[in-house]
Amino acid sequence: MITLFAATLFSAAFSLIVRHAQLRRGNLWAVGAINYLVAATFHLGRWWLAPASEVDLSTSLLGALGGVVYSGSYLLLLPLMQARGVSVSTAILRLSIIIPVGLSIALWGERPNVFQTLGAAVALVSLPLLAYRPGRAAEVAPEGIASRRGPGLLLLGALFVGNGLCATTVRAFRQTNVPTQGALFLGILFGTAAVISFVAWLLNRRGTTGRDLLPGVLLGMCNALSNLALLAALAQLPGVLVFPFQSALGLVIVALFARVTWHERILRSEAWGMALAIAAVVLINMGQTSS
Repeated sequence: MITLFAATLFSAAFSLIVRHAQLRRGNLWAVGAINYLVAATFHLGRWWLAPASEVDLSTSLLGALGGVVYSGSYLLLLPLMQARGVSVSTAILRLSIIIPVGLSIALWGERPNVFQTLGAAVALVSLPLLAYRPGRAAEVAPEGIASRRGPGLLLLGALFVGNGLCATTVRAFRQTNVPTQGALFLGILFGTAAVISFVAWLLNRRGTTGRDLLPGVLLGMCNALSNLALLAALAQLPGVLVFPFQSALGLVIVALFARVTWHERILRSEAWGMALAIAAVVLINMGQTSS
């Protein structure tokens, strides 16, 4: 459970850093490119220093595919934040864990125990309550993102599928017979995402300043450590538990931090969602203890 808590904390920190950079009107295209470059350097360095540094073809291909969906989801998130606001975007990101949860059951035959099943179900129920904020206007647009009036529904659907595939890619890697290739897998994943994000930044350079460097580096370390801890958690627990736990508890952490730091109001529905998320954490932990 320690690795799952760590993955959740770093994942929540990722969201908070993006939010902070947005409020400071940073260029999120630059922040994203720096983020993936830092994460790639971290994991490729781990792979290079490892005793066994062979390259596995399946790991490389899966990592490259992961890099495409990771960077694609991030690039979809930016115009969606512009068009629909942060709350709707966050809701889609968190609810998209339905995809890896469903595939974990359908493709990999995961069967959690009674406590774990109940905890995962409660976590899924808590997500719409935590993410839904009715009547909230779109928030500050990130610098460097042009105003767009594209098909919002299409963006929402694409982000839902894309972010769900991000988690599915990591879960799929755990099914391979080369679990020791985790550093290479994540290095290729973030390296591919860095190349795509750098090209996107070149097309959206306006507003880039030196202040984009620090949030990009911090974001990259959170991304690198979150995915490292996620792989470790998936080696110990089934995906049907890991993904609902991470999403529900992560939303609680983000909401509470935003309330204290940025004085964002917590709605009654969000309070109920937090209570359910805490109950889910307790149930999943009970299930792990009783296993």
